[in-house]
Amino acid sequence: MKPKLLITLPCFNEELILEKNFQIIKAFAELNLLKYDWHILIIDNASDDKTYEIAKKLQVQFLELMVSQCLKKGRGVALNTTWLNFPGYDVYSYFDIDLATDMKDYHKLLSAIENGDHIAIGSRYVSGSDIKRSPKREFLSRIYNGLLRMFFGVRFLDAQCGFKAFHGPSLPVLLAKTKDPGWFWDTEIMIHAQNCGYTVREIPVSWREIRDELRQSKVSPFQEVARQLKNIAILKWRLLNNGS
Repeated sequence: MKPKLLITLPCFNEELILEKNFQIIKAFAELNLLKYDWHILIIDNASDDKTYEIAKKLQVQFLELMVSQCLKKGRGVALNTTWLNFPGYDVYSYFDIDLATDMKDYHKLLSAIENGDHIAIGSRYVSGSDIKRSPKREFLSRIYNGLLRMFFGVRFLDAQCGFKAFHGPSLPVLLAKTKDPGWFWDTEIMIHAQNCGYTVREIPVSWREIRDELRQSKVSPFQEVARQLKNIAILKWRLLNNGS
């Protein structure tokens, strides 16, 4: 029996690229994931454009596609609540719909899970990575990851890359512990995994910062750093006071 694989695409206001990039992902899966019983799940995360309508149109055309809607904003709450409604997969994965991370690296995530790791993450800071991003974002990201090592003793180098896979049977325990509704979710779930003794494998990836005039970034880097500093303090307090 083929292992069951869920490819998850969280989307917030992605009407400009959703259909085109879904077709790229589907073509990749058909060609490269023959050993898996795979499905693609689009999560509309409280979009106020035509993302949900486009996803539902695609669902009618493709049997491999499932569509869900989370009316609360935030990648964390979207993944946490939706994955609990889709039990039974051997591997859960997600990546950003902008395809900033090259799809050719996806099989490395799956191989790590097959070989016994609990979480496999795309990393822009391990040997073999090839990244292109603005100096400002590079600086802020390195400061953020340095703070995680200082406050939590994490061993992983890149908490934020939106390119991750999880060992299905281990995931419910981690979802129950992970509370953040937004971008800090990635960081929090890996910290809990490390504290539980689970393995987090970093995979070198090719990554490009996506910029275009029509589709502006939804995240202000400086606002996000301030928000993440607050999240770091909250999680540190929780771990010190109740251990979870």
